[in-house]
Amino acid sequence: MSFTLYDTRQRALVPLQPRAAGKVSIYNCGPTVYSEAHIGNFRSFLFADLLRRSLEWSGYAVTQIMNITDVGHLTEDDRADAAGEDKLQKKARELGWDPYRVARHFEERFHEDRRALGIQDAQAFPRATEHIPEMLVQIQQLLDRGHAYLPEGSGEVYYDIGTFPEYGKLSGKTLEDLRAGARVEVNERKRHPADFALWKTDAAHLMQWDPHSGELWQGFSGTRPALDPRIGKGFPGWHIECSAMSERYLGAEFDLHTGGEDNMFPHHECEIAQARGATGSEFARHWMHARHLLVNGAKMSKSAGTLYTLADIVALGYRPVELRYLLLSNHYRQPMNFTLDGLVAARSSVQRLQNARTRFSERARPGGPSAAASPAVAERISVFERDFGAGLNDDLNISNALAALFAFVGDCHRLEGGADDAAHLLQAFERADHVLNVSRQDAAKAGLIKKSELEQGDTTKLDAAALAALLARELSPEVVQEIARARHQARRQKDWGTADAIRTHLQRVGVQFEDTPEGVRYKLP
Repeated sequence: MSFTLYDTRQRALVPLQPRAAGKVSIYNCGPTVYSEAHIGNFRSFLFADLLRRSLEWSGYAVTQIMNITDVGHLTEDDRADAAGEDKLQKKARELGWDPYRVARHFEERFHEDRRALGIQDAQAFPRATEHIPEMLVQIQQLLDRGHAYLPEGSGEVYYDIGTFPEYGKLSGKTLEDLRAGARVEVNERKRHPADFALWKTDAAHLMQWDPHSGELWQGFSGTRPALDPRIGKGFPGWHIECSAMSERYLGAEFDLHTGGEDNMFPHHECEIAQARGATGSEFARHWMHARHLLVNGAKMSKSAGTLYTLADIVALGYRPVELRYLLLSNHYRQPMNFTLDGLVAARSSVQRLQNARTRFSERARPGGPSAAASPAVAERISVFERDFGAGLNDDLNISNALAALFAFVGDCHRLEGGADDAAHLLQAFERADHVLNVSRQDAAKAGLIKKSELEQGDTTKLDAAALAALLARELSPEVVQEIARARHQARRQKDWGTADAIRTHLQRVGVQFEDTPEGVRYKLP
């Protein structure tokens, strides 16, 4: 089945046409690391993760690059030529930190949250501050090809949008729209109000580079260009960063570029103009954008207390995997309204999927099947994978894919075959969960202690001190198994007081504990 996507630039559903058969290269606009990422940011990052995992499910080898913006992103970034203060510098002033410390701190927080949400590692997370030479190479190429200019005496470099007739094609804006809505102060040095900065100078900026310094070019693997001597000491514009880093890691042409819809203009529009102006290449073959996330029907607001981070969600008593499921379960091209009720529903869905995986695992032959699936099971798996794949390949129609998955899970109750059939069902389920990545998370915290395992261990009745010491130990699957055995022995010895004390303790510390015909099923908090 071919993957169909909605290409923002073409404004149509089109088949994915990768440059190399069986391989897809993707560039994702990553975080600007001046603060913790909020759940709206993570909706875009989770969309990128779902896209990559879906393509991998279909058999593609995916190369994914996600940048880290740690300089040059200004506060008024909705303008054609961004204005204001560098976001990193503003935060550094507020915290009393060096801006590099700010960047590394919030970059690490991003990666911690990303891992907690089950987002795969990209092949590279390039930092803007470590790719200044690549940016200067593109800036000089733009000067050489007549797409950029240096206002006299400024040391700065601007892109001349009048030299690129396709500027605005992605977002649908015209040059007249840009002239009317540029919202920039009068700058007589610019040829057009919406011309944007490739390189800026500001003596007060804390992060600056001398383009002509040999030290800057140490370790650069390419050919150092003969830079225009008028380019002064300064820092890059936000847009040139992604153009340069995507070329560095994916080449002048690659398959897919993603981001949130707020990146479309001006950021992605400027990326296209820069990359195509500098190299004459196609740049990104396809563009995909995720829509905004609302909270309780309104735009996220710090003052209203709705600018949630992952830490905020966890503090409310929800798990990262539940947020992951919720943010993935709404189609990326539809605006999403986030509510706490939605998290409650996501919790139920995640629990159902995790229970299904546990059930398959308990019944499956260890190490995988040793024989072919029965005809009924083979047929059901075939139908499931057809329907699940059809949903994913239809521009990530996650609703249809989830419907196929839950129908499959429901039908498996009646497909009570042997250990080999269960192993085949588990394999099919896990292939699908590679895409969703919700049933494996927390799997190490849950399990079944079989009846035979409950009979193992010391049968000596625990005294009060020994019981207290056991219950005081740090929770782990191994400790819970010991506690379960102690409870089992107490019940066999008709020591109901000890058995009840153990169950009460487990409930108090948040351990789910259920007696079943197969044994004791547990789940750690």
